[in-house]
Amino acid sequence: MKWKTQERRVAKDDRRAIGRMLLDHLRFLQSVINGVTDPVLVIGTDMRVKLINQAARDFPAARIKDGKFSENSHCYRVLFGAEQSCDKAGRQCPLMEVLETGKAVSVSQSITMKTGEIRQYEVFASPLLGDNDTLLGVIEILRDVTELNLAAEVLKKSHDELEHRVEERTLELKKVNDTLRLEIDERRWAEDQLLQACEQAELVYSVIPSAIFTVDLDRKITSWNKKAEKITGYTEAEVLGQPCSIFALEPCTVKGCGVYSENVKKPILNRICEVRTKDGQVRIISKNADVLRDADGKIIGGVESFGDITEQQNIDRQLRTERDKFRGILSALDHGMHILNRDYEIEYQNDILRRTFGDKIGEKCYEVYKQREEPCEVCRMHAAIESNEIQRTEEIMSDHRHYEQSYVPFVDVDGKTKVLILLRDVTEEKMYRAETMRAGQLASIGELAAGVAHEINNPINGIINYAQVLLDDSSQEQAESEAGNLAQREMLDRIIKEGERIAYIVRNLLFFARQREEEAEVVGVGAIINDSLSLIKHQLQKDGVNIRTDIPEDLPNIKVHPQQLQQVFLNLFSNARYALNQRYPGRDPGKKLEIRCRAVQGQGGAMVRTEITDYGDGIPQELLTQIFEPFFSSKKPGEGTGLGLSISAGLVKDFRGQLRVESELGEHTTLIVDLPAYEG
Repeated sequence: MKWKTQERRVAKDDRRAIGRMLLDHLRFLQSVINGVTDPVLVIGTDMRVKLINQAARDFPAARIKDGKFSENSHCYRVLFGAEQSCDKAGRQCPLMEVLETGKAVSVSQSITMKTGEIRQYEVFASPLLGDNDTLLGVIEILRDVTELNLAAEVLKKSHDELEHRVEERTLELKKVNDTLRLEIDERRWAEDQLLQACEQAELVYSVIPSAIFTVDLDRKITSWNKKAEKITGYTEAEVLGQPCSIFALEPCTVKGCGVYSENVKKPILNRICEVRTKDGQVRIISKNADVLRDADGKIIGGVESFGDITEQQNIDRQLRTERDKFRGILSALDHGMHILNRDYEIEYQNDILRRTFGDKIGEKCYEVYKQREEPCEVCRMHAAIESNEIQRTEEIMSDHRHYEQSYVPFVDVDGKTKVLILLRDVTEEKMYRAETMRAGQLASIGELAAGVAHEINNPINGIINYAQVLLDDSSQEQAESEAGNLAQREMLDRIIKEGERIAYIVRNLLFFARQREEEAEVVGVGAIINDSLSLIKHQLQKDGVNIRTDIPEDLPNIKVHPQQLQQVFLNLFSNARYALNQRYPGRDPGKKLEIRCRAVQGQGGAMVRTEITDYGDGIPQELLTQIFEPFFSSKKPGEGTGLGLSISAGLVKDFRGQLRVESELGEHTTLIVDLPAYEG
């Protein structure tokens, strides 16, 4: 936040400096116009008087109390004491004509004095332009022509009488005099207009806060104002008649400013370039330029205005440097960043979150994070603002990933309290922790299963052995009843078969629980499926699941870790069992699980495909792309971790295979496992 404080301090100092400079200019302007004997008014485009001279304050018709006027006073109230503008009162309005034409105008006005006397005034109005030729208002000068008009009328009457008396004898002389008088009047009026325009131009030229200079067609400086002198250090006397390259760091002959080029659009606005001051400093300026034309439209020179933006550029460079450092730190830490206001709107986001969520500037946080239509019940952002303390949490967002969130309150440059949110994706970390925990659990279960299997294996072998002894003895002895001997042999055969089945299950359980570090093995997929079914087949039969298998004997072998692939199939069988029990709580003919294997040709070569189809409720289409994501589960709370399919997909991928799903809601779900055929 240090750079923001510095920025506010610099902006405040700049405003003070500009204010002092404007105050000095206004004082100078006031002193200049006070020396003008005719009333002078500076009127804004809103018809409000901005500035008047002493002659205007002493004007007999002015409605000014105690020689003072309000800056909100309208010109028609000051001059005429009227409550509506001139154009609405049926009078010519110089301001409106200047606004319409953009040129200086002259208007005759009849003004009633405080004494009730009506005087005739000629009002000269010239436009007052600001930066980029923006019309700021007009400068009006009032000149009393009452006596002049009366004298003209008297002169006209006398002249008419004389002309009537000597009309025949002095007709030619009269015409000459009339023509001469007209020419003199027109020339005098033109000279007055030109003088007034020059005075107004000089006035504006001196008070404008930008550096301004003009050049002729040879690029030699023809005018130079005080602001240009202040920025460059060159006085007007030092630069007049000199080429503009006297202070330009890159003269027109090198790159060309383009003011006289037909290929450069005019006016030239906000071009950044460098100048060299009189004492050798290099300053950065922002300049505007255009050509000057005479009354016939012919180019007679150029005009340029510029402002010193060196400090601003340095500050911007420092801010960019600090910003880039901050962004670099966040990127290195892999933290996304949002800035929120009290209205839940995202005002800023860095590139990490732009890649994650897209461009979300102006959107609500609860829409982006949770896809909600209203704010969250527990709002960490408002909690951080109210407590003025950092709030931390961990949540799943709309992209179904886990994020660590830190809400940091701060006061922005606009004076409003906002919250900086740092987001870190911890989905992979949680998955690794969960896999580690699951691996530990499996290891513990494996150890327990191994212990239980060993405890069962010894007595079951004893049962099988004793049953075999009894069976051997019964075959040697002659029984009294041949039928009784047959029933005993069948019972012993059944004991031996069931014992061997239990021993087979125990061997598979030991194999599954055994920690294996050896290389992948070349096996048949049918053997692994049968071993996996032997561990869960009893549960499937208990739930009334009808199992159908179609596993050809001539399938190509595969090279995998048998224990890991067995884990994949066990997970898929378990999910199928869950789906079937959800649709059919009891026994039903439609409660079917089908397992099919076949050889197919994939993009990378021959593949062995295993399709496991359950006829349960199916999966909605919108969830098909999410079921392989870590921690996603469609099961009821407490019935699934959301890791089974994610881990299974990872194991199949390690075998250079693919696990995918096809489902029709309300009909069936098929998990397809494609594994590359072993070609060694």
